[in-house]
Amino acid sequence: MPTQIATQEALHALFHPRAVAVIGASDDTTKHGYIVLTNVRDTGFQGGIYGISRRLKDVDGIPCFPDLTALPEPVDTAFLAIPAEAAVQAVRECARAGMKAVIVGSAGYAESLDAGGEERQHELQRIAQEEGIRIVGPNCNGIYNAHLPLSVGFNTSHAKRQTPGGIAIFSHSGALFDAMAGRLAMLGAGLSLFASAGNEADMSVLDYMEYGISHAPTRVIAMLIDSLDDGPRFRRLALAAHAAGKHVVALKIGGSEAGAAAAVAHSSRMAGDDASYHALFKVSGVATVKTLEGLMTAAALLDKYGSRPGKLGSLSTSGAGASLIADRCEALGVPLATLTPETHAAIDSQKMFSRIGNPLDMGIFGGMRRSADVPRLLMADAGVSVGLALVHSMNPWQGDPYRAAMGAAREKSGKPLLVVTPGGMPAAERETYRQRGIDVFTDTDILLEGIGALMTAPPQPIPSAALPVATTLPARQLTEPESLRLLVSFGVPAVQTVECESASAAVAAATRIGFPVVLKGVADGVAHKSDLGLVHVGLSDADAVARTYAAIDCPKVIIQAMVSGSLEAIAGVTRADGVGLVLIAGLGGIFAEALHDVSTFPLPVDRGFVEAELAKGTLGRILTSPRWKHPGCFSAFVDVLMSLQNAALSLGDRLQAIDINPVILGSSGAIAVDALVVPTS
Repeated sequence: MPTQIATQEALHALFHPRAVAVIGASDDTTKHGYIVLTNVRDTGFQGGIYGISRRLKDVDGIPCFPDLTALPEPVDTAFLAIPAEAAVQAVRECARAGMKAVIVGSAGYAESLDAGGEERQHELQRIAQEEGIRIVGPNCNGIYNAHLPLSVGFNTSHAKRQTPGGIAIFSHSGALFDAMAGRLAMLGAGLSLFASAGNEADMSVLDYMEYGISHAPTRVIAMLIDSLDDGPRFRRLALAAHAAGKHVVALKIGGSEAGAAAAVAHSSRMAGDDASYHALFKVSGVATVKTLEGLMTAAALLDKYGSRPGKLGSLSTSGAGASLIADRCEALGVPLATLTPETHAAIDSQKMFSRIGNPLDMGIFGGMRRSADVPRLLMADAGVSVGLALVHSMNPWQGDPYRAAMGAAREKSGKPLLVVTPGGMPAAERETYRQRGIDVFTDTDILLEGIGALMTAPPQPIPSAALPVATTLPARQLTEPESLRLLVSFGVPAVQTVECESASAAVAAATRIGFPVVLKGVADGVAHKSDLGLVHVGLSDADAVARTYAAIDCPKVIIQAMVSGSLEAIAGVTRADGVGLVLIAGLGGIFAEALHDVSTFPLPVDRGFVEAELAKGTLGRILTSPRWKHPGCFSAFVDVLMSLQNAALSLGDRLQAIDINPVILGSSGAIAVDALVVPTS
């Protein structure tokens, strides 16, 4: 069996081939076999270009041959413009002809949701393993290298000579290539690479990401993601990109919660698809956006200005504009800088009325001729990393002082200063800003998405994983006492718990623990006992314990001490599809899912990052509030989370989910009183 070609070697051959073939060449201008073949030539590829057709001798002057063995020179890659059934065997023939990578453009594989499509995709995977060839797709529209140049695909933008630049686009959707490339052109930015990942029968979007990191012309990697096949690998690649001085921005689509809704564990339902991915992006230092326009705007800004961690300083020609920016920043999560006392005093000394803030209303200064130094003072503030000005089109006598003041602020600060003009601006006026190094945009929210990407914090280091622990897990959901014992072994503090199989044993246990107590029925496969009436609290004497034991009709029970506290929290771990194990924490008890206010962390994660992020949520704000009476609780709860992380990393692939709900917070710190461990099935 041939050895499979290394992924990065195959991708280099794909993006830098000596010659390209299109299998299924056609003289019908509506067919992919014609479109792809002529796109390769018309966009400027200088290597060999060949069609494979048993019927044709040439297509618009491009030579055609009956099969791969008749080609006059070695071909590194081919586009298969043939139906799915024929493409499977054609991939094998390409491998035996010495090709390193092929692009399977046809549909009719796993996405078709029929048995035949699934089997065809499995056959492609078998061929890739057996023959050593690497596969792009299937169900994709091709690739582009603007620097060679090379266009092998059938999207509208594959027919265009793209301006070479620093932005690589790796996407699960090929159909949106024209929208993305067109937006880049509107922004004056250039493309380096494009790849449509399709069904990822062999190479994944992460393989293209890794190639982009090593590709010298690429400075920004923009990713349109349906899902990932390996969240931990994505995180490692993001760290590698950061180390290489390259920026990553992602648009995650398809954040459905349908899969989470069917989960047994609270943590699995609460750490939904969207939240888990965004937690992964955050810890990886990857900028995120919510729109296609925002994705390309963010990529263009990152390409031009690089990463600018910090906060926004903003001004407007009107008070209403300043309020609008403040509102949109809050809605989009773009942080506004709090001006230093020195900056505040310096700007305040120039106002004529009202009060200053951020965003600044320039109307309170009596015009830019009188207060030309205000933009410079704002941009010079230590907390400001990016500036934004909302302005309207102005006549020269009015606008020249604004532009001069903002140009000086941008030049002296060395920070990006961007203009948004929702009503548009004549080209000549835009040019006066451009000459001062100031870019002009018309869409406030889209620009703020891009600014948010600029201010993304760098990635968190990946802590060393816990050493494996020799812990066995049964092939079933653990009972509550089993779950608590397991977690206690990893350092989670838990309420005193005694298992009993008779009324007399329950009474004896309650007497030893001390009344009042909690009695819970233990039933295999029951995750949420309170829903079935199996939880009884506040039992104050032996008679109450005996009566309750008889009433619940459950042969095994546990007796627990009553733990009082001031607040209930939830802590847990779940295995999120595409992301891996994630830790969740938030307000707990019966309201955990109703409130759905949790912090999410991909594992492993550093304690300091957990503390910082937890403090931003509702639970963290309560525990760090001056009015909270138990100051040690925050640290104690973080201890629980770190112990959970150790348990999860030690159990590894054997673990599906862990719930601790509730964790009682109060004078005793943080105590687990209910737990559920779910192994992988």
